[in-house]
Amino acid sequence: MNARSDSSIAAWLALFLFGIYLLSFSGMLYSQDSQSMFSVAESFVKRGELNTDQMWTLFKARNELASDGESYAKYGYGISLVAVPLYALALALPGLGLVQTTVQTSSVVIALSGALLFLAARRLNYSRGVSVLVALLFGLATPAWVYAKQFWSEPYGLFTLLAAFYFLLRYRDTASSRDALIAGIALGLAVATRVTNAALVPVFAWYGFGATEVAATQAQSRPPSATPVGEGRLGVLVAVVCNRPFALFTVSLALVMLSIGLYDWARYGGPFATGYRADETFDNPILLGLYGLLFSPGKGLFIYVPFLAALPFSFAVFFQRARREAVLFLFAFAFYLLTFSLWYYWWGGTNWGPRFLVPTLPFLVLAVAPAVELAVSKKQAAFTILFSFFCLLAFTFELVGVSIPSLAYRLKMLRVSTSPDWDAIFIPQFSPLVGSLDQFKPKLIDFAWLRVTDNAVNIDWLVIGLTLALIVSCGAMIWSQVAGRLRPTTNYQLLITVLAVALALFSLYRYGDDARFGGGDGYRALLQAVEREAQPRDVLILNNDVFTPFFLNENRARLRWYGLSRDPKQWDEATRALLTRLARSNARVWLACDDSAGDLPDPTREWLDQSLEILDERSFQDGVHLVLYATPDPP
Repeated sequence: MNARSDSSIAAWLALFLFGIYLLSFSGMLYSQDSQSMFSVAESFVKRGELNTDQMWTLFKARNELASDGESYAKYGYGISLVAVPLYALALALPGLGLVQTTVQTSSVVIALSGALLFLAARRLNYSRGVSVLVALLFGLATPAWVYAKQFWSEPYGLFTLLAAFYFLLRYRDTASSRDALIAGIALGLAVATRVTNAALVPVFAWYGFGATEVAATQAQSRPPSATPVGEGRLGVLVAVVCNRPFALFTVSLALVMLSIGLYDWARYGGPFATGYRADETFDNPILLGLYGLLFSPGKGLFIYVPFLAALPFSFAVFFQRARREAVLFLFAFAFYLLTFSLWYYWWGGTNWGPRFLVPTLPFLVLAVAPAVELAVSKKQAAFTILFSFFCLLAFTFELVGVSIPSLAYRLKMLRVSTSPDWDAIFIPQFSPLVGSLDQFKPKLIDFAWLRVTDNAVNIDWLVIGLTLALIVSCGAMIWSQVAGRLRPTTNYQLLITVLAVALALFSLYRYGDDARFGGGDGYRALLQAVEREAQPRDVLILNNDVFTPFFLNENRARLRWYGLSRDPKQWDEATRALLTRLARSNARVWLACDDSAGDLPDPTREWLDQSLEILDERSFQDGVHLVLYATPDPP
């Protein structure tokens, strides 16, 4: 194993996958869960806060308020934390869409996961060619590709678990304290992304430090005076507990876990309060969940990733070559499968494939490496043909997934079925893999470079051409280095990396006015006015939460804002209490509203007009209005 060459190939793989993900990029937030987690990143970057009041009525946040009257995301902070750098970059660079830029975090972490998977395969003594194919199968022939363009927690859980495994694998080879430290941080962030990952901590610790060859070597190399008391396994155990790498792993993990408790305390007043409701339980019939997640037409793992059919044979071979890794993979997959088979919402909502199993994909694909090795060797022609067919079929399935958004398919199911969720999961002809095929229409295809307005199709050929050039260049470098025709060139790789970043920014600038976010020139001018004129003790109310996605992408003002519904039926005691509290705790209140509701009653504006003093009122295009109020007793 040539570490320098392998690192170079891994970097080219990450760039290659990132190029593919740029080509399939959309930049949209597909769910209210995603909007909620994004809102945490926005609040933290702008004000150092953790609230999600932007989703007050859209996500029914008003129904689950904390003791301070604010709403918070019930999810871990992991995804929001990883998203902070790109959100901060977008906020600092005028013209970049805040959502569009932040969503690219998912592309980055999945591309890096492909690189880590290649390096892990190499450390497990698979050839470069096989390792590259394993990484490409993961990145392009599993739902990881689809989730690389979405803002769910799964890409981040996947990346952190894989990083923890890879650096523990490295530690077992090198006994490096740095590897142990990184593994502890990564595992902690996996828990910060999804709290159920805490159950995996013991098995990861066992994998990295339990009776390892490294620990045994360290114990044997100590001078007699420094040898821990005990013999055999007990002596090795004491050596493991007392050694510096294990201490770094444990302390770094503990600090991240402590931060999770502090995060819960800051939101809900206790270190073990997560915000999940009492009726969100693990009481689903387990056989239903197992069948649904593994074999159902609409959610089954083996349906969406058909080459995993090789696992029974492949895992047996993998176990013979890497028993400790095989046990870790088996435990992690079994834990995820059993846990979410019991979860009341086991199918994971409107999304692609078995969403809750996505974090286990790197481990499953790595366990398929022996099958890849056999297929490449061509020793069994029939197996090579069949396995290659299943890989191509999996790639085709994921291509459908990145092309047609799951929400578009759900809207179709709502029109044709009285039980859209169950029919899409259990009836073969309604599976998204089949039913999405008639959705391939320009107005539904979900690529940012394709826009349909007034029946006119506009394609950004410049972005497509530049992105294809990046992909071809990186692919050629991978091919050349795997074949041994070209030595690693750090300067050229650095240049291509810079160009890839520049291309991503250039693309984002080109996509900045995406009409799918709604809004328009009127609301855009309104937000610019608020950004210019807002004062520290101001608050903004959006009185039409239909435009929440637009505000999330365009609002660069740093004041706190609340997304309320224009529907009079949404007016309730919680909203009235909110307005009362905002009037008491702020000096001025900005109201953003529009004429889209016609003559329907507007209880929010009526309350503000009656309770506060109007300082200013102005109108913009598209019937958009901005009203500024002064509160009676400013703080």
